[in-house]
Amino acid sequence: MNLKMKIYRALTGATIRHFVRRLDDFCALKLPTVREKILLPLKAHAKSALLKFSMSRGKSFEPAPTWKLAAQKNWSPRVSIVVPNFNHAPYLRERLETIYAQTYTNVEVILLDDASTDSSRDILREFQSLHADNTRLVCNDTNSGGVFKQWRRGLELATGDLVWIAESDDFSAENFLSELVGAFADDAVQLAFCRTDFIQDGQKIFTTEQYLADVGAFDWTKNFSVTAADFVANGFAVKNIIPNVSGVVFRRPKNIRAEVCELWREMKLCGDWAFYLDIIKGGCVYYSPHATNFYRVHKNSTSLAVQREPQYFREHELIAEFVAKNYRVDAEIHREHRRRLEDHFFGYYGGSDVRELEKLFDVEKILRVHRKPNVLMGVFALTIGGGETFPLTLANELSRRGFPVTVLDFQMADELADVRRKLNATVPLVRINDTGGLAEIVAQFKIDVIHTHHGAVDEAATYVAENISELRHVVTLHGMYEAADPDYLKKILSAVKNSVDAFVYIADKNLEPFREKNFPPKIFHKLGNGLEHLPIKPIPRAELNIPADSFVACCVSRAIPAKGWQAAIDAVTLANSRGGRRIDLILVGAGEMYDKLINRVPEFVHLVGFKSNVRDYLAAADIGLLPSEYAGESFPLLIIDSFFAGRPVVSSNLGEVRAMVEDAGVVFDLVDGSVPVDTLAEILRTLADDTAAYEKISRRVTAVAEKFSIETVAEKYIAIYEGKSQ
Repeated sequence: MNLKMKIYRALTGATIRHFVRRLDDFCALKLPTVREKILLPLKAHAKSALLKFSMSRGKSFEPAPTWKLAAQKNWSPRVSIVVPNFNHAPYLRERLETIYAQTYTNVEVILLDDASTDSSRDILREFQSLHADNTRLVCNDTNSGGVFKQWRRGLELATGDLVWIAESDDFSAENFLSELVGAFADDAVQLAFCRTDFIQDGQKIFTTEQYLADVGAFDWTKNFSVTAADFVANGFAVKNIIPNVSGVVFRRPKNIRAEVCELWREMKLCGDWAFYLDIIKGGCVYYSPHATNFYRVHKNSTSLAVQREPQYFREHELIAEFVAKNYRVDAEIHREHRRRLEDHFFGYYGGSDVRELEKLFDVEKILRVHRKPNVLMGVFALTIGGGETFPLTLANELSRRGFPVTVLDFQMADELADVRRKLNATVPLVRINDTGGLAEIVAQFKIDVIHTHHGAVDEAATYVAENISELRHVVTLHGMYEAADPDYLKKILSAVKNSVDAFVYIADKNLEPFREKNFPPKIFHKLGNGLEHLPIKPIPRAELNIPADSFVACCVSRAIPAKGWQAAIDAVTLANSRGGRRIDLILVGAGEMYDKLINRVPEFVHLVGFKSNVRDYLAAADIGLLPSEYAGESFPLLIIDSFFAGRPVVSSNLGEVRAMVEDAGVVFDLVDGSVPVDTLAEILRTLADDTAAYEKISRRVTAVAEKFSIETVAEKYIAIYEGKSQ
């Protein structure tokens, strides 16, 4: 090996990457100026040199991306354009013409009419007819009574990845979508907006630059991406920086949270502000000055009228309470909000007694609001495994409950697209590489809790957690520690000892590595995993060439030897040799065993590879099967998936399996660490031929499954995050 090759191997090796990451985090915490002026330029130079050297060797080499991702090539998400209209016939043609003239064309257009009494519907029908391939028209027979109800209707009808609510009296530049859509190639960006010109009677009366002149934290002449936490703390908490929804594109939410809907019922003016504050939590906001939205201001508009009513100040108080509940901001920010309202109170509103304002906007009440913690969910990689997929499920549930949650992918294995899709697109995702950046993420996202799920990730988080006193570190033990090499385990335990505030274990055996290590018992909490209920569409047996009257077992796991695929095949083969009802076996998963077995199995064994919709396959079967011999098995998600698909389970007795299954299945013991094939074959033969035995365990599935609800599990995790769990 020549010298250049040795240098290359050294610079790209794990040891040097680990050192650089620690150095980066140290500088971010202790020496930010040194990091900015010296370390970051050196890292950039080193990456450039490595890239040139690797290319000279004919090898493709790309340094791992930092958490701020560059735009992906060929990024073309579908945009749902919602046009809510009520009596805006004079402006509709200009509005619609600028929509259909957009240079970005992967769109659907949803035209909504709220029982207009002018000629609006004729115009809408005309455009719907001209663009029938991508346009729907939905008309109300009676007026809904509020624009936010139409927003909600449009979001329910939308099918795109992104949404643009294009109000019917506004219009936009033709590059509006093409300028903003690219921002969403960064999985952390939840909302993008552009500059706005305010138009009245056909004349420009105001600009974004004028409107935001008092928000000096950002340069409005340049495009930028900023965390929602910083965006709120630097202006959005006290002023709706986004003047008009027509200038905004955002990720399509699965539903609008009840808390926001309640605010909409109480608000005439600030409902859009509340909506933005909700959907950006835990993520990033993008701004571009290179496209323009034209916002039509009407002299007799509702928004101007509300500003002369007590309702205006009451709505600002509701906004401030929402900020206090969901964002980590200083008390001074709420007092600044109050001072700005005081200017409005004595000016445009025409108030004279400040005590009236104090009743409408009570700062002390706002400061007493309980805040949800900002949670950073750290995952090893977006890949197969309970310790990798459970955090995504938990993040989805926390987000549904309104928690500011960000998923951090440490990219320690290749990403699988099907696993990525398990995380809702509206849950912000950032990626980190092993040359650093964690301290920066914690600071910019204002993280309160970092929750990690793998020994390597636990260790990676320790330095930052140790050095930020207000940061709480929670670790869930999924079985990796007891399966680790002794030397590696010693290294991890040494690292986590001083940084972890709470360990969550899902099986009693998870505690073995901690015995006699002087970890305080009070930081350990037993809590099983949970999953969400999802729609199920059973795979037709005919698609898998399985006879309709067969008894079918389905095994879902990583295709590694320790998961018992060969034992399952042997047991089913033996059971079939004994006569009786035919038994078929579905094997779902990818890996070494799949590659070894493909095209080499009997006709009653069906290898389907990796699938994200595992419950559809389990629902096509009669039982879920887990013949695992894996020593690290703790709380297998297959059991929960099987129960949620309505199927009992047959499993080897590892970890918490017996407690999980109860009487909704059959649990057998391993013999010398291996699956007893004859025993398993007899269990399968009995269940296939004895209807009463099968129905007995099947009847218990629904009741037993309830304890695995992610809603219940998330509630307990929230208590741990807030230090309230006993």
